[in-house]
Amino acid sequence: MIARILALALIAMRSEGTAAAAEARPVLDLDPCLEIDEAVVQNLVELELGDGRARANAPISVAVRCVEGAQEIRVEPWASRGEDGIRTIELPAADDATATLEARSRELALAIAELIRRLEITRPLPAPPQPPPPPPIVIAPSAPPAAPPGRWGIGASSSFEHFTGGQSMAGGDLSLAMSFWRWALADVRVGGRLLDGATLPSGRLTARAGTASLGAGLRLASNLRAGFALMLRLQGYAVQYDAELDGGGSRMALLGAVVAAVEPRLLVAISRRISIAAGGAAGLPLHGIVVRTQGVETDSLSGFVLSANLGFVVAL
Repeated sequence: MIARILALALIAMRSEGTAAAAEARPVLDLDPCLEIDEAVVQNLVELELGDGRARANAPISVAVRCVEGAQEIRVEPWASRGEDGIRTIELPAADDATATLEARSRELALAIAELIRRLEITRPLPAPPQPPPPPPIVIAPSAPPAAPPGRWGIGASSSFEHFTGGQSMAGGDLSLAMSFWRWALADVRVGGRLLDGATLPSGRLTARAGTASLGAGLRLASNLRAGFALMLRLQGYAVQYDAELDGGGSRMALLGAVVAAVEPRLLVAISRRISIAAGGAAGLPLHGIVVRTQGVETDSLSGFVLSANLGFVVAL
């Protein structure tokens, strides 16, 4: 197998050398009046000049004409430049018995080869201009992709809740959110609420509340601009009631409530890190509040709960 590969390589190298030599072979244009054997002249010129691969980039042509009983040898490209590229010789007469066809051919071939060798030594041809190098290929480094926002986010939102038992409240929350893996998320919210007041038979009832909630859920849809999630939320209320009596006295009570709700949530990106967050929730109190004054129900965090919130989230 190795021997075959070496043989093929040698054949290829020989073929390349033969092709290069053929391309460098002087081109002869011999007038019929010379009465010589053109094949003999061609072979002898090549033999005298030897390896012609050095002339591959400077092709040579030779024209021989009969002029007034002599023979003019014109070698290009020197002749066109006026650099001694023309020589006149006199071959033996064709009717001379000693001047055979082969002898005339040999003498002409030697004269041609001698002129070419002399010109190559005294008037060397300039090397052909090298082709310009290809333009460099410049690969501009691409900007590294921007790192995706982190798994943490902080936000602020306004909130509104209504209990079908009669109580409505409004306020705001601060939140801290965290993403788990690709689809899970959770958040913690703390905030405050103002509750609707009520008129008592002997005064007025006002209330305010602090809230804290924990939510967890799944992203159901997400792309570069928007995302939709469904969350379960457990929210606690610490409500402070203040009763201002007509007689100038006051009474205060602190009560608590806990609500479980389902919250669809929509996030719309307005920049790489800032998104608008909107959500709504529906749920039921696990522990409600009913306030009675003199046996009359004056306030209630009970029944079905509906809520809505709107704010923004900043990804860290």
